[in-house]
Amino acid sequence: MVDIKTKTKADSVLYALPQRIAGYIDALPIFIKNSIREIRLRASSPLCVICETTLYISEDTSASSYLPSRPVIVSRGEIDETVKRITGSSLYAREQELKEGYLSMKGGNRAGISGCFSGGSFKQANAINIRIAGQVKGCAEPLKEQAENGLLIVGRAGSGKTTLLRDLIRLLSYEGNRVSVIDTRGELCGYDCEALDVGPNTDIINGVSKAEGCEMALRTLNPQYIAFDEVGNGRELALIRESFFSGVKILTTAHGAGVQDIKSREVTKALLDGCIGKIAIIEGAAGSQITFTTPKEVLCSD
Repeated sequence: MVDIKTKTKADSVLYALPQRIAGYIDALPIFIKNSIREIRLRASSPLCVICETTLYISEDTSASSYLPSRPVIVSRGEIDETVKRITGSSLYAREQELKEGYLSMKGGNRAGISGCFSGGSFKQANAINIRIAGQVKGCAEPLKEQAENGLLIVGRAGSGKTTLLRDLIRLLSYEGNRVSVIDTRGELCGYDCEALDVGPNTDIINGVSKAEGCEMALRTLNPQYIAFDEVGNGRELALIRESFFSGVKILTTAHGAGVQDIKSREVTKALLDGCIGKIAIIEGAAGSQITFTTPKEVLCSD
């Protein structure tokens, strides 16, 4: 009988890991591999994965929430090798991403990079945080009707904002809506634009800024919705306003714990002024209750 190995979420990033590290991750129980959100590699420090909590990997391939007596220690060379594997040994080609502290990966995954930067250029990594993209089909059903005039999804880190936005794009696209996705970092649709299901009527613009992408979409794609992750600056916001007043609905996210966080950031607060119709606030971690409000209610609140 042929032993067919069950595919897990973690399998999509094993290609980027040195053989020794990949072996330890691959040896974890399937239920852990399917719940991994992040894999953290720090030079000369224990290998750990983030699920509902932090789990440290032991040399006997077990995983525990406490530091084991014989943890797997990541070497400096393994950090360097991981960067080479992700970039295909071409740091120059990925220089702009590295300047911003991340590397897009296959399948919508992303590696956050910390280390030495000099003169705005990347020199060497000392830690890598690989975030594994999640596709939970149907999770955005409660958001679909609320997105009729545009939607801002607000939540803390790890609350599932991107997962919800990805599924909302998919749902709207399957209903026949034309959706343009400005996927600057490859997190929504995958850097290869095929790894994640975002619907049959979705057009993906990859590798440009949100401002450039919005302009391209408006000029050439005739979208009904434009979707992207968090707004970063005023120029992006200006293009978003142009989109809104062109009759295009905006779907986006923002980092925050609630109403006051939205109001405290100038770009986010400005986004509420005529760009979106509803706000979805994730109350806690991924899968938590979602409450809905309007820009008017937020702006008038104390």
